[in-house]
Amino acid sequence: MKVEQLHIGSGHQVGPFTLFPVWAEGTSSVSLATGISADLAVAELSAGPQVNRLAVTNNGTKPAMLLEGELLEGGHQHRVSARDVVIAPGESCEVETVCVEQGRWGGSARHSHSGRRAPLNVRVELNRGAADARQQDRIWRRVDRFQGMNAVSATRSLVDHINARQRSAQLSVPDPIDGQRGVIVGLGGRALMLELFGSHRLFVQHYAAIVEAAMLDIQLAGGVAAVLTPAQSARDLAVHVMKLGLAAQGGPVAINGVTYTQPGSQPALVHLTGWDTRHPLMAG
Repeated sequence: MKVEQLHIGSGHQVGPFTLFPVWAEGTSSVSLATGISADLAVAELSAGPQVNRLAVTNNGTKPAMLLEGELLEGGHQHRVSARDVVIAPGESCEVETVCVEQGRWGGSARHSHSGRRAPLNVRVELNRGAADARQQDRIWRRVDRFQGMNAVSATRSLVDHINARQRSAQLSVPDPIDGQRGVIVGLGGRALMLELFGSHRLFVQHYAAIVEAAMLDIQLAGGVAAVLTPAQSARDLAVHVMKLGLAAQGGPVAINGVTYTQPGSQPALVHLTGWDTRHPLMAG
């Protein structure tokens, strides 16, 4: 699917990274629940727990969107959603997941859903190769990179690292701007990722989680200087995303996302993430 014309605002320096607001031409009437507003019940499968599957039921009256990399905490182990998925009102389905807590298997059947996200350095593995044991091993290795930065997790849990990071000093980030539908994150003078939503409301509900995840990413980069990412770098990433749409895997820019079709309407983009696969932070 083609991405609408994007417009990039002025960069705002936040510690070592730069945030660029993103607008998209056209209007969207897509009405979805997402983040903490989504009434989702998440549990282990009734036939027995599986690492790579969880049961999700939308108990709300609107379609609900679960984003790639959203944390699903609890159950037999903490997982993240492996794909963007839209779930109809009253629908129950199995959602593909990956484990981000290598050292635990056991507990309750229920999971909590708070809209928090895994950092991009972990999420990038969701789009590299088949969903198999090798992919899971790569994700565990990336989670282990955070061990000792903010906490030492007895179960090697990404959730422990995120919780510890959120208890430390927070950076001051700019508020969303009217109509803003996305953000570009630059690090070390180079655009790293672009995240775009189908509406301003959807973006606002995930903005804080995007920034919190990026703060954890930054720690992997070590002592990166707080240099402003040039606007041209942000525009170049946006141009790549517009040219490639939702069909890009591999190459200098990778993209994933999801569309949704409301009754009587054409398919509409509701979420997209694109990132520079050659950025130093993305190294395996």
